[in-house]
Amino acid sequence: MGTKKLDIPSGDKVQRLRDKQYLKFVSRQPCLLCLTPKCQAHHLTFAMPRGMSQKTGDQWAVPLCPAHHSQLHLCGKNEKDFWKTLDIDAEDIACILYQWWLDQKVSKAFFTDESILWVKIYNNLVPKIKKNIDFLMQPKL
Repeated sequence: MGTKKLDIPSGDKVQRLRDKQYLKFVSRQPCLLCLTPKCQAHHLTFAMPRGMSQKTGDQWAVPLCPAHHSQLHLCGKNEKDFWKTLDIDAEDIACILYQWWLDQKVSKAFFTDESILWVKIYNNLVPKIKKNIDFLMQPKL
């Protein structure tokens, strides 16, 4: 964690990408923590420097169901510690999702098989989720 793999330089600043279609794509993916459909795109707050009330770029969004999105914000830990507790590299997952999105935009294929994307992501996540099931199943406020 902590390495910024998707920084897109724009002069001397890192570009904050804004892409509503990408956020819709992220929202259509299952929750990273429980595989529930109908997610929200959560912007990783620690992935790039930001000013007051600024979100990170959309390239740093990951899918979380409303319950886990709330848990992340209300758990009493900073976000980096939340992901560290679960032993999940959320930045890496954001990179995989965004790279997949960019590749599909370039691809001329009529149909894309997203199962390959989820093999990359969930094969590594499932053991970590099982190990931390008690933390993830805490009552939601």
